[in-house]
Amino acid sequence: MTYLSHTRTTGALLAATGVIMAIVAAIIGRLRPLEPRLLGRENPDALTSVLHAVVGTLFWAALVWTLAELIRATLCSPRRDVVDSTHTRGRRAWLAAQMWAVLALLIVPLESADSAGLTFEQAVVDLPTYISSTPSVAAWLVVAVLGLLVGLLALLSTHLGGLVMASFVTVLAALPVPVTGGISVGLNHDFATDSGAVAAVGMTIAAACVLIEALDGARPAFTARLIWMQRTGAVIALAGGIVVTWQGQAGHSWVSDRWGVARIVVLVAIAIWVITAWLPRTRVLSWLGVTVVAVVLSVTGAANQLVPPRYVIGQTPAVNYLGYELPPAPTAAILLAPGRPNLGFWTLSILGIFGYYVAVRALKRRGETWSGARSGSWIGAWVVVIFLASTGLWEYSSMQFSWHMLVHMTFNMLVPALLVLGAPVTLLRQVLRTADQINDGFNGPHDCLMAALEWRPTKILFGPFAAWIVFIASFYVVYFTPIFDYLMRYHWGHQWMLLHFLMAGFMLFEYVIGLDDLPASLPHIGRLGFVITAMPFHSFFAVITMNAHQIIGKNFYEALSIPWIVNLHDDQNLGGQITWATGEIPMALVLIALCVQWFISDRRDQRRVDASEDASLNESLTAYNDMLARMAGQEIKPHDPGNKL
Repeated sequence: MTYLSHTRTTGALLAATGVIMAIVAAIIGRLRPLEPRLLGRENPDALTSVLHAVVGTLFWAALVWTLAELIRATLCSPRRDVVDSTHTRGRRAWLAAQMWAVLALLIVPLESADSAGLTFEQAVVDLPTYISSTPSVAAWLVVAVLGLLVGLLALLSTHLGGLVMASFVTVLAALPVPVTGGISVGLNHDFATDSGAVAAVGMTIAAACVLIEALDGARPAFTARLIWMQRTGAVIALAGGIVVTWQGQAGHSWVSDRWGVARIVVLVAIAIWVITAWLPRTRVLSWLGVTVVAVVLSVTGAANQLVPPRYVIGQTPAVNYLGYELPPAPTAAILLAPGRPNLGFWTLSILGIFGYYVAVRALKRRGETWSGARSGSWIGAWVVVIFLASTGLWEYSSMQFSWHMLVHMTFNMLVPALLVLGAPVTLLRQVLRTADQINDGFNGPHDCLMAALEWRPTKILFGPFAAWIVFIASFYVVYFTPIFDYLMRYHWGHQWMLLHFLMAGFMLFEYVIGLDDLPASLPHIGRLGFVITAMPFHSFFAVITMNAHQIIGKNFYEALSIPWIVNLHDDQNLGGQITWATGEIPMALVLIALCVQWFISDRRDQRRVDASEDASLNESLTAYNDMLARMAGQEIKPHDPGNKL
């Protein structure tokens, strides 16, 4: 079979699969009006339910298609120049992203109608009112904007780095919808939100790999590049899906309701997916994978409208905001003892440690060395995160401003400083293989990484100046605006906030004390200026926080009505003191570390200059001896070390 005929056959089969997915979604959506009514809310009409299910399913298919085309255009693209002036490399991804953006925009009024129990026409007439009604509606708007961004990058970018960054944005686009949906409601929704987010990312990546295999055939070159991503993604999707189902069923039998049955179908399909991912690749297995992915996407996209048993159970304000009831008043023993785990940061920490370990082992198998101090620093950072995510301190940080600031400053100062000393970018550059090393005709992972780092927008958006601005401004923008109050109401908001501050600190310290050789770097005097200019802003923020009459996050903390906090202003004052202590002291230590690095670098440079001068002097002496020898009529080799003046 020729490649052209294969492409036509595959396209027809995938189109037929999409039609079947839409039909299955429509059938599931038709069940929505039969679901239990939620308090104060009517169920949507049948047309709205069917359209919502079909459009939601097709959206997930378009998202996976977009990621598949971007991976084909980058990691699985025939090796060629980094710059593609013809704009051909990302055209298929542009088409898929357009569909994704249009479907996301179309679902905004459908989601509004479903949330408010209205018809589609009623929601469209008064759409501005309902857009801000629930986070799930806003999530679809965010996803639509990300789709437009990815489409523009795929269409306009001539640089391989632009397509690599578009791939990362596509993966991130899988997060907003699940974390703001049904899994964010009721007891233990903090576990479900983290698990659902991880599962969505794993499912999207693994499904994209399956689609690539179907489009290009079960070829050894593709299999070697994609199989580990498919296996890892499928396992993560299965583990996360089990937690989501457990939380939603709320102790009920998993076959007692339509939502539970739909979840069982998804889990069984993913389990089959996990098993087949470890079998030898054949054409039949490739299409079996497509079938399984179609089932997962159809049921996942359509069943989000079904009502899990958790929805009909009443909840207190604490459970609504936190996912658990208020614990007793904190003591030192409670704060340091094992507490409610944070599954999201647990997963991130384990993946960070395991990935670093695998990379170092790969280097050592090649006969290369890696500093133990760097490994210790990287692992130490994630150990700190695991400790925080496992003790009572994390639990209380979600409900009390003072403890929140302690966790926040640890994530913003200590953890990033340790991470950058692990030189993760340098490790990736050394362990990832280039196209020449793989020699299979496609771009190497190292080539994609370097293209992303050297892409001009990356240098600007993640450059030193941007890093300094984000690091400083984040404090004031988040805490002195309604953003903080809004984010604290949701588990996903609190997680995003801490992750943002972790990345902000990482970006700054990467340029200040980081060991990585980045495309954009600063001289030591510039690094010193970054630290010195950043220190007053931390102090100003702490002082303003301690003396402010306005309570930060007032609505959130008053809604929780924590019994042991008599005065919110006193707790905020304590939070300001913690901010000052945990901000200025680490910053001073960073300043000292920077000065030490500067001193060591100057000594190293001086030794290099001295060695160069010594070598030059030796060459001059040798030439002088040769000249004297020739003048004396001697036959002496110019660089004979045995000849001395």
